[in-house]
Amino acid sequence: MPSDSGRKNSLEEVDLLKKSLGAILFCSAFFSSACSMELVETDDLTDMEAKVESAQEEQSEQVQTIEPATVEVGNQKFDLFSYYPSFDQYIKLAKKNPDTLEESYAQAVTEPFQENAFGEVKGTMYADYWFFTPPKDIIPLQSELQALSDREESLYTAIEEALKKSAEMLPGSDKTVHIFPANPAYTHGKTQELNPLGVALAQDVIVLFVTSILNEEDLQHTIAHEYFHMIDMERGTAENSMSSTLLEVAVMEGKAEAFARMNYPETKQDWILNADEKITEETKALFLEEKDSPEIEIWNDFYYGNAVTEVPPFSTHLIGYDIMQKFIMQHPDMPVEEWLELTAEEILAGSEYAASGSN
Repeated sequence: MPSDSGRKNSLEEVDLLKKSLGAILFCSAFFSSACSMELVETDDLTDMEAKVESAQEEQSEQVQTIEPATVEVGNQKFDLFSYYPSFDQYIKLAKKNPDTLEESYAQAVTEPFQENAFGEVKGTMYADYWFFTPPKDIIPLQSELQALSDREESLYTAIEEALKKSAEMLPGSDKTVHIFPANPAYTHGKTQELNPLGVALAQDVIVLFVTSILNEEDLQHTIAHEYFHMIDMERGTAENSMSSTLLEVAVMEGKAEAFARMNYPETKQDWILNADEKITEETKALFLEEKDSPEIEIWNDFYYGNAVTEVPPFSTHLIGYDIMQKFIMQHPDMPVEEWLELTAEEILAGSEYAASGSN
C-alpha cells in the first residue's frame, strides 16, 4: 500500500497527466479546426475562381452589339458595320465547340448581321448563300483577321470614298454596308468573277468581302457596281430576279458595270479584259436565241459556263457589258439617270448589238 506521500505524488502525476492530455486535446482540436478552416477557405477560393472564369466565358459567348460608323453624302446616310469582332467571337466558339460550327456561326455572325441589315433575324434567309458558309479552317481565318486588322483603316477609307463618289453621281436612300472578312476557303484558287467582293442583297443592303491582299481600287470598283444594283432595286427598274429573262439579267449586270467604269475608268478588271475575244459568234448567237428564257439552267450556262456548248464562264456579265458599251457609244450624251430607266429590250435595240456582225 503506498504511503501518504506516495499517494500524493500519484495524484499530482494524474492531475498533470490530465492537464497534459487536455492540452493535447485542445491543440488537436485547435489544429484540426484550423486545418478545416484552411480547407474551407481554399474551396471557397477555388469556387470563386471557377465562377469568375465561367462568367467570363459566358460574357465572351454573348452576341456583341456592333456600333456602325456613319458616312453622310448630302441627305443620304450610310451605316457601316464591321464584323471583325463577330468573327473573333466565332473563332472562340469554334475552338470551344468544334462540332457545332453552324450554330456558333449563326450566333456570332449571321444573326447579328440579319438584325443589323433587316431589323430582324430571318432564319436561314440569305444565310444559306454560299458566301455566308461558316469557315471551317479556323487557323487560316485567325491569321487572316490579324492581317486584316493592319489594313482596317485604309480599307475603311477606300470604302468611304467609293460610297461618296457613287452617291454623288446617283443619289438614293439611306443604305447599310456590311464588311465581312472573306472566307479563306473561297479566296484561293478561284477566279475573281466566281469569287465576288460584294453583293447587293436588297435596295438598302450591301455586303463586302475583304481580304488582306485586296486591291483597294478593285474594292472601290465593286462598291460602285453593287451600289448601282441597290439604286436599280430602289427605283423599281431592276427586274424581279425570279422571273427575269437571260437578257434582263445580262443588261442589269451591264448597266452596273458601265456605272462602275464611269466612276473608275482606269481600273482593270481581269474578267473583263479581252471581253470581245471571249465571246465567240456562236456564243453570241446562242445568247440571242435564249435571251427571253427565264430558266435558271440557262442562266447557269451563261454564268458558270458550259463546256458542251463552249459558252465561257461569266458570259452574262461579258455580254451585258458589251451591250452597254455599244449602247453608250450610240448615245454618248445620255445621262445615267435616263438609261437607268430603260428596259433591257430598249437597251439591246439601242445598242445595235443584235445587228452587229461581230463583237
